[in-house]
Amino acid sequence: MKKTFILLYIFLLMPLCTACWDYREVNQMTIVAGLAVDKTFNGDYLLTFEAVDLQGVQSDKPVKSVLIESQGETLMDAIRNTISKDFPKLYFGHTTVVILSREIAEDGVLKIVDFLFRDAEPRLNINLYVSEEKTANEIMKYKPSMSEILSVELTNILDEQKNLAKALLVPAYKFVNAVAEEGVSAVLPSLCIVDNVDGKTVKLCGTAIFKSDKLQGFISDEETYALSFILDEVKGGVIVTNIESETEEKALSLEIMESSTNIKPVYSDNKLSVEVNIDTKTFLNENMSTKSFGDEQSREEVKKNAEDQLKDRIERLIEKMQKGYGADVFGFGNSVYKNIPKLWKEKWEEWDIIFRDLDVTVNINIEIEHTGLLSDSLKLGD
Repeated sequence: MKKTFILLYIFLLMPLCTACWDYREVNQMTIVAGLAVDKTFNGDYLLTFEAVDLQGVQSDKPVKSVLIESQGETLMDAIRNTISKDFPKLYFGHTTVVILSREIAEDGVLKIVDFLFRDAEPRLNINLYVSEEKTANEIMKYKPSMSEILSVELTNILDEQKNLAKALLVPAYKFVNAVAEEGVSAVLPSLCIVDNVDGKTVKLCGTAIFKSDKLQGFISDEETYALSFILDEVKGGVIVTNIESETEEKALSLEIMESSTNIKPVYSDNKLSVEVNIDTKTFLNENMSTKSFGDEQSREEVKKNAEDQLKDRIERLIEKMQKGYGADVFGFGNSVYKNIPKLWKEKWEEWDIIFRDLDVTVNINIEIEHTGLLSDSLKLGD
């Protein structure tokens, strides 16, 4: 009886030990690395897929990409319409990049993200971008200089931005969280086409600003640099500060070792304000002046100049968001929601109005840990 039971148990488990039921060979699918989403003049979706050409895998040739265009009334309709072309079924399990046109972003991003989340293949950490050009399609058509596949190049560039703090990494799940969160407006990195030595190329140009899931406009990469400090997204980069004298104005480079930001809402005498406290540790990486900064007094001069100049950049960005877009991309409202929930419950419906006139104090503390391998500037002899 015991043997019969064991045999029966084995037979029941056998179907579970077989290969994946939906397994497909690589040559039976088209691997999509990136996707550009536009709209046609009649309102249909125009999708441009960057597909990996696997023919080079069997040879010494580098792996390249091919572009596939398709139209449809919905995203899935456009995807299915590629079957009628000379390509195997599209596979989105390795897709890393989705580029949205201005028109798509202005119309609302959530309907695109809804498809990405609802389908089983795309990953939730897929990187979203907004094209500053007229279409997303024209971005996808430019071949990068460092890689044969644009989607790979964009992913690498975005990953390296942690050394510059001039672009924000916003995967799809993070964008959705920002849209759904209380008291914060979402952002996405933006792309544009610029002139290069050997022609034109694609560049991370800055940040797209949203209210709800709809595009409001763009800020530059230099303004994104200031935004990164407020959002506590600075993992590295350089603070350039100018030391002025009667005869010269020379730049110094402070390499960022680490940085942290604390946003503190304050409610006193029936008035709400916000403090932005930024602490940054740096070292002197470059000195283009003739002055030496080995002593404490000279380093204090650099420290104060760097703090004042960074504070000015951040305050100008805050004013632009308040008076211009009216979008709380900093999450000031979210800090009120988390720290003073009772007040948020009373004020959340008026937050768009409150944010525009909100009193924000920016406090910067930059520590210069050391001056690199040189204590004094190099000097010319007689």
